Amino acid sequence: MSKIITVASKKGGAGKSTLAINLAAAASAADIPTAIIDLDPDQQAASKWSDSRTANGPIVLSAVHTRLQQAIADAERGGAELVLLDTPAFVESIISAAIGVADIVLIPCRATGQDIQYLTSTIDLVVAKQKPAAVVLNSIESRLAETEQATALIEKLGITIAPHHLSKAVAYHRAITAGLGVTELDPTGKAAQEILSLLAWISRLLYLSTDGEVEQSQPRSVAL
Repeated sequence: MSKIITVASKKGGAGKSTLAINLAAAASAADIPTAIIDLDPDQQAASKWSDSRTANGPIVLSAVHTRLQQAIADAERGGAELVLLDTPAFVESIISAAIGVADIVLIPCRATGQDIQYLTSTIDLVVAKQKPAAVVLNSIESRLAETEQATALIEKLGITIAPHHLSKAVAYHRAITAGLGVTELDPTGKAAQEILSLLAWISRLLYLSTDGEVEQSQPRSVAL
């Protein structure tokens, strides 16, 4: 059985595809057989990224959410040990189905009031499915007061914040445009180190750790 990471947020432009694509590319390069299942019927960002690649991995499949279990089975038959589900922003039925099969849910979130307001509705879906989850701060400038304020607000929601976040490094945009992950575009760059650190943390939770921070966290929904 593969391990499944669902990348979800009901906020458009939160960075779901960027997170899924870069984690998948880094995992594949680390010899973890990896697949992305693109569940976004409109954007299809992961599928378009795959079309522009020349590297062998990760596998990228497009699927409708009503056939999600079949798509996961197809990925596993292709050898995938790790499957990332890239979801749309506004279609609750798709997001809920993807959360329902997850071993962990990653919720990318920028440090803006609007992004944080959307967290509660996403967390509600996570709580309903009783799944472990973590917020991955995205497009962050660590020394800004807004970042500290956003972190404080998220902590009040009772959900884990991943210890590694994504910055505003231009490498994220350049890599996807080139059909690469940031770990392939610039292996020693800042963005690559962010993704590798996040992947290492997730890998400990999914493959090695039995008492990790995310597994201990019980997300709950609190109105802002």
